[in-house]
Amino acid sequence: MSRKSYSRHIPDFRLVTHYAESRRSLIHRMNPWTKAVLLVFVILFVIIIQDPYLLAILLVATVAFYAAARLPLTLLLGWYTLPVFFVLTLAVLFMFSEPGRQLASFTLLGTRIALTENGILLVVNLLMRALAAVTFSLAFFMTTRYTNIAVIASKSLPKPLDNIFLLSYRFTFETSDEVADVLDAMRSRSGGLVKGVSRQTKMFAGIIGLAFVHAFERAERIAKAMEARGFTGTFPMTEKIPRMSYGDYALIGLVALALAIVAYSRYFNNLIGW
Repeated sequence: MSRKSYSRHIPDFRLVTHYAESRRSLIHRMNPWTKAVLLVFVILFVIIIQDPYLLAILLVATVAFYAAARLPLTLLLGWYTLPVFFVLTLAVLFMFSEPGRQLASFTLLGTRIALTENGILLVVNLLMRALAAVTFSLAFFMTTRYTNIAVIASKSLPKPLDNIFLLSYRFTFETSDEVADVLDAMRSRSGGLVKGVSRQTKMFAGIIGLAFVHAFERAERIAKAMEARGFTGTFPMTEKIPRMSYGDYALIGLVALALAIVAYSRYFNNLIGW
């Protein structure tokens, strides 16, 4: 079972693994290769689609896939905080430079800045792209056991990138634990996340810096323990993933057809744009 998360807005990687290992649903029983291919297709959809209506359909489809796995939607809404904050931080730099019908305007340092419909649409499109990719990625990792992820990485990534990916994925657990330990230690000494931008920034910088130092030290101890037990740089794969069924191939074929139509509509002929 997962440790108590230090924030409901930051994904708890141990909780992600707990759902992948312990839950049973139709999505959990789906072939891991099928889910991995669908994840690639979702990323391609996010890159290619420009129409906001199609992006909304894609977002609804990914949330429906997440819900079909019987995963908590309240948890997903809390974890949306980071991608939303990231997108808004970037979009605010461009939303006021988009041409179009003005909705509001103001003067800043002698420069007139206008907010347009296209600026709002830019932010909405970026949010839907980010949330669709994040939702399906979480659904994939929360319904696929780590041993299956290891097999997929070893078969699809060149060496030594597969081992780097697996070690990096496991290192996030150590970093997450260290951040939680630092926050627990701060609270036990009557500390808190103080108010004020300057002091709060210094506080977070100290927390993150200390957590990463401890995480690297812990990772080094784990690496020495692995070498002492005969680790040679490659992970032995003791489990095999069954081959995809005809239904899996049919599903992938339908999604590939939809991707081809969307790509043709964007780059050659506007077939489905509103």
